[in-house]
Amino acid sequence: MELKLILTGLGGQGVLFLTRLLSKTAVSLGHTVMVSETHGMSQRGGSVISHLKVSGSKAPLIRRGTADILIALEPNEAVRSLTFLRQGGAAFINSDNGLPPELDAHLKRLNLQVQCLPASQMAVELGTAAVTNTIMAGFAHPFPIESLRHALTEIVPHGRELNLQALTAGYAANQRSVFSEQ
Repeated sequence: MELKLILTGLGGQGVLFLTRLLSKTAVSLGHTVMVSETHGMSQRGGSVISHLKVSGSKAPLIRRGTADILIALEPNEAVRSLTFLRQGGAAFINSDNGLPPELDAHLKRLNLQVQCLPASQMAVELGTAAVTNTIMAGFAHPFPIESLRHALTEIVPHGRELNLQALTAGYAANQRSVFSEQ
């Protein structure tokens, strides 16, 4: 199984933690993993993007138009990164209002599957915005949820129960939603 994921957001949102969680999960499932990260003023809310290849080529970066999955912790970063998705790819976006309507024709032309979730709001309801990334991991769940849970318990020393609740909340939201185009 070859899988190419683009993970994006702003500095401080936990893109790097999300990358670590998904990478550890893939490795625990016996896959090889290649990760490349770009930090743009990440300590000041700048763009952060991770390229995560599972059982893929040795090149660290994912070419535009070839990613299978986009997980975006911020809607504007999702828009910036949509060009990485291949035709028929899937985007999971932390957004209350979806994507701008002017993107509808582009999404339809490329047959991009888009699912949005108000993960930031859900995280605050759980007690802290810091678990938004974990909610999105559960929402997208590119790997079996039990494998994600196991990896999460291994990498989170403090706040483990809260993170597990967040992962479960994201997964439950996905199971309740209808996967459809934006």
